Amino acid sequence: ATSASCASAASPSGEGGELLEPHPLIDAGAFEVRWGACSAHSRVVSGRMPAGLVAPTPDESEAALTSAGLMCIATGAVGGVHKSYFAGQLRRSGGWFMLELCVLYAGGTVQATYRADSAGGMPPLCGHFSALLGRLFAAPLAEV
Repeated sequence: ATSASCASAASPSGEGGELLEPHPLIDAGAFEVRWGACSAHSRVVSGRMPAGLVAPTPDESEAALTSAGLMCIATGAVGGVHKSYFAGQLRRSGGWFMLELCVLYAGGTVQATYRADSAGGMPPLCGHFSALLGRLFAAPLAEV
């Protein structure tokens, strides 16, 4: 099931947040179209959580990402995988930075797929949000 009832984005903080508009607005339909159109500018990272880790809940993950400047688009579980979609609007270009977060709680795997309208803002934002997710899940994320 997927839910569009996500908390709204807070003011961005941290290094990556300085590259993002403070209150991005994009509806789910527009996000889906952009997500599909931006596959050329895509990066995937993943990592494994340590055994015995009490992993953050989906709500805790969402809170961390929205407080860092992203807007939650949709979230939900399909089978044993919890997926969440986030977006942030780039400050200078007005383009979009998007994130699909997949967490397999039973297997201890975290995967983040980043996409953007252009490659310009990708490196610092991917690094910023990968570090944030790595701290959150105690799982250093590496490119796959």
